[in-house]
Amino acid sequence: MARPFTRPLQRPQSEYEFLVGHLIDTATLARAMDIAARTNVHPHDVLIANGWIKADEYYQALARSCGLPFARELRAYDMRSPARDATPRQCLANGLLRHRDGPLLFSPERIRPNQLRNQGGGNIAIVPPQRIRRAIYHYYGASFAAAAIDGLKRRRPEQSAYTSLARWQIISIVVALLFFAAALVLSPLLTIRAISLGLALLFIPVIGFRIAALRNLLSRKQSETSRTPRIGDAELPVYTILVPLFREAKVLGALVESLRRLDYPAAKLDIKLILEEVDSETIAAAEAYDLPGNFEMVIVPELQPRTKPKALNYAMPLARGDYLVIYDAEDRPERDQLRKALAAFRQGPPNLACVQARLNLYNASETWFTKQFTIEYCALFDGLLPMLARYDLPIPLGGTSNHFRVSALKWLLAWDPYNVTEDADLGMRLARSGYRCGVLDSTTFEEAPLSFMPWLRQRTRWLKGFVQTYLVHLRSPAKLWRELGPRGFLAFQVMIGGTVLSALVHPWFYALLISDLARGEFLARPESMLSLPLWVLAAGNLVVGYAAAMSLGYLTVRARGLKSLLRQVALMPLYWLLVSAAAYRAIWQFVTARFTWEKTEHGVTRQVGNPMHQ
Repeated sequence: MARPFTRPLQRPQSEYEFLVGHLIDTATLARAMDIAARTNVHPHDVLIANGWIKADEYYQALARSCGLPFARELRAYDMRSPARDATPRQCLANGLLRHRDGPLLFSPERIRPNQLRNQGGGNIAIVPPQRIRRAIYHYYGASFAAAAIDGLKRRRPEQSAYTSLARWQIISIVVALLFFAAALVLSPLLTIRAISLGLALLFIPVIGFRIAALRNLLSRKQSETSRTPRIGDAELPVYTILVPLFREAKVLGALVESLRRLDYPAAKLDIKLILEEVDSETIAAAEAYDLPGNFEMVIVPELQPRTKPKALNYAMPLARGDYLVIYDAEDRPERDQLRKALAAFRQGPPNLACVQARLNLYNASETWFTKQFTIEYCALFDGLLPMLARYDLPIPLGGTSNHFRVSALKWLLAWDPYNVTEDADLGMRLARSGYRCGVLDSTTFEEAPLSFMPWLRQRTRWLKGFVQTYLVHLRSPAKLWRELGPRGFLAFQVMIGGTVLSALVHPWFYALLISDLARGEFLARPESMLSLPLWVLAAGNLVVGYAAAMSLGYLTVRARGLKSLLRQVALMPLYWLLVSAAAYRAIWQFVTARFTWEKTEHGVTRQVGNPMHQ
């Protein structure tokens, strides 16, 4: 965070007059000084962040005015540590590195010109901040890469999806599969019926959660959605935005403009565009784009696994803010979202570590898939997650628009690079460590896949990550019970295990229905009085479960004002069958390609904007 500055007694512009007539005019400097005073930052931060002056130009002019050398090009093989005991993170924090045969390289990002002049030059050379950070990353590249990839699995292997299953899990899975296979051979129809009836008991909590979400939705008080007080610009902290990008050249321009429209002082935004080294097209597009000075490109080296959480981990040490949010390439957050998140952190308890913004789609009405996807998102982010937050239950975070306290992220060692649904896993790890998550009354609009195959690949990855998350956290059920408590343990089973299990089991109902119709036994009385209660339970589960899920979808869609989608609620069971196909594909990939990340293509929609205004 930029330090507060002390006003000079006379002519405040004089400190920066070395810029006037060469890089800016007097009016621009006066405007920057005014904004700096109002937002409590340095004037040069305002000039650079708003794109009124290039960082290289400012620091070169500063070096000239102070009589110091300026280092523009930094070659990795010419660098060395500024001190024998200096760590990579200390170098980043202080903007320091040393030339092999020359001066100390210093980026005076956090000090004003007069402070630099008063401290005296010495044997130093001035370097722009982004250039010295890039040089530090090159010099300490192996250290940063190892931390991004191996940090969690080395220090807390029991929490990493890289580690194989516990012995008891392997034995249990093998025994269950052998028993199931033997039962199918001996009596396939009876086996399926018995398992289906048994699962009816397990689905009671799943249905209960949806009913609780309905109740919470219907009883939500007006005060919960009231307007939050606006925090003054001077009180706002530096806010880091991490945006992982891979093959996203088509949407880069719209992304940059969306982030520039955020209602937050530009000088207090620390925006990192995280790009993969092999993605030359997106890198070229970003380099060609006239990025403002508060944007910084971070190039992730080509090391496996190539996953979003690894990229986030790699960029994490560069985060300068006390708070941090993740956005995807296609995201369009509401303008006041950062301010609302800060207000939520201020009003919440000290252990509130994350607030999840609601996700929705800006191409909601484009195809049948986007319509069903929108209903699903409405039910989850406007219905289920607010219920979990209200009752202080673990929240499986969405992949984007998670706002974090950076201190909590560092304590947890950030993301698991081997979990392909790293967000849900992180939500569970936050809960297990005693942190709370909330849901923010602000929406980020995304782009939904238009057709089956892109949707299938995306959904496969999500469900595969849920399988990873479920098995990782169940390595020690007793410990999970102690850390989450009975209610949290149940929520974990329903929201993580239940999501996968319900998708796997859903087609069985239709298989049994077709079998009964073919045998002429549809709606026939149970063969014995003993099976009657189970038959009633199964039928009741089916009716109540469908009614609760579809009612939640209907009410949340209507609350969003998406009236054109209300008729689509009747087709939700058909959509669930496709989710089941993705679930079985996820199980296959979990066995054969556990860490494979299937990329979702963006920028293919023809609809842009807020669907509520279409």
